[in-house]
Amino acid sequence: NIYAEGAMRTSNEKKTTSKIPVYSYDIDGNPYLRDSGYGTVSNVYDNRFRQNYYAVNVYTDYTRNFGLHNGKIMVGLNYERYDQDNLWGRGDKLTTTDKPFLSQAQENMKTGDGYWNRATAGYFARLNYDYKERYLVSASIRSDKSSKFAKGNRVGYFPSVSVGWNIHEENFFNIEWISKMKIRASYGELGANFIDSYSFLSTAYGPIPSVFGENQIGQSSVMNGYVTKFAQENLTWEKSISKNVALEMAFLNNKISFTAEYFWKDNNDLLAPLLPLASSGQTIMTNGGDLPVFNSASVENKGFEFTVGYRNNWKDWSLDVTANISALRNKVKSLGEGVQPIKAEVMMSGSFNDRPTITKPGLPIGTFWGYVVEGFDNDGNFIFQDNNGSVNGVLTGKPDGKIDENDKTDIGNPHPDFTYGLNINVGYKNWDLTAFFQGTQGNDIFALMKYDWYFGGANSATLKDAFYNSWTPQNPNAEAPKLNSKNSSGINSLPSTFYVEDGSYFRCKNLQIGYSFNKKLLQKFHIESFRIYAG
Repeated sequence: NIYAEGAMRTSNEKKTTSKIPVYSYDIDGNPYLRDSGYGTVSNVYDNRFRQNYYAVNVYTDYTRNFGLHNGKIMVGLNYERYDQDNLWGRGDKLTTTDKPFLSQAQENMKTGDGYWNRATAGYFARLNYDYKERYLVSASIRSDKSSKFAKGNRVGYFPSVSVGWNIHEENFFNIEWISKMKIRASYGELGANFIDSYSFLSTAYGPIPSVFGENQIGQSSVMNGYVTKFAQENLTWEKSISKNVALEMAFLNNKISFTAEYFWKDNNDLLAPLLPLASSGQTIMTNGGDLPVFNSASVENKGFEFTVGYRNNWKDWSLDVTANISALRNKVKSLGEGVQPIKAEVMMSGSFNDRPTITKPGLPIGTFWGYVVEGFDNDGNFIFQDNNGSVNGVLTGKPDGKIDENDKTDIGNPHPDFTYGLNINVGYKNWDLTAFFQGTQGNDIFALMKYDWYFGGANSATLKDAFYNSWTPQNPNAEAPKLNSKNSSGINSLPSTFYVEDGSYFRCKNLQIGYSFNKKLLQKFHIESFRIYAG
């Protein structure tokens, strides 16, 4: 069998905008030109935009059975391409506002164009084999090529294999109350290229006239510029390697089911835009350049999951219950070359003056990073724990009598110790009830809103409770420091254990009751099914 499918999407757009001055009248009735957001000079902007998208998938498969042996092979290819280009122009001071065309502009006429594309091509093959549905093997390999990487780094190879053993199909297995017993294991690699096109190219801004003198016609004789992005030419595919082993069992004619799985996954060469090292010479914040993309880190995830289910019917009743619990441990193994510990972006509050999370080796991604609060001083401000010092730039792990950046430490983990869920389906005659519960345990949250609540940040009001829970000379054992609406740069606003709270929760995500009308009754009205529900 040979299969082929494709897609094509094209679009051509033209967008023209014009801004016309607004006239008003003074108290004497004389007209004057008023700037009400449109400016005092008419202008026009014209943009021609075109994009094309193509996708092709072709694959073939072959199935063959040899007695008790069953096999299937599939090979194929896929290709995807996206092109985009535009041409624009603008100008000011139109000769007439009745015809907002570029040809009517008299001043500040500018034009520009742009082109952008991306393409991926992949080849894949897969083999499935089983013997008497007792021994199962599946193996695949794919090769992907992406234009988002420089030549020499565009191709990635991603193999996978899985095996299974249905023990209950063996002749020696004769336990009546066990309906199913299966052991399975797998190994697989996947690639990701979720970055912008041309991320491997450096960019610069210019030309900029310098101030080193003028030529004969009064223009700057020296042109300059600056780099807006130092790109990493050796960018390559982000790769995840997943492995797992599992046991699946069913009992009493499949009324009771149980699955236990242990998994571990390594994400290597994570692609992420990051601040470059200071030694690179790139001043992102000053020049407004783009953040360069790095193969930034290698991360390990490992954990387990247990699932238990029960399904049965009694006369007019039916019951289906499934419960699961899983735990995941996340740890950064290493950072990429030239990558320093990754700190969070500026938080939502414009008054908050520090970055409360960090990603660095040995800790989970996005670990809350700050100071440990030990109490209050005589002025009602936080006393932070002095737990680290440095000698010649090397941390000692011992107090040094001062509070500084070295005293920051791990103050919370945003990842839960475990998550769990419960799904219940009950049926009685034509009635049905569905409920889904879900929860997490052990995850921390960083309560940034506390800053606004207790210190009166921008666009917020101090809570009434803050007046009763904040430090005063008469209330030295309060929960929060003294109230201060101008504390945006003070010690109390720095990331600390004060802002870290338990984020565990349990909630009902869905609750629904329904009634299905009798099908024989509905047939009289040529209706296949009709159900009403509330949730």
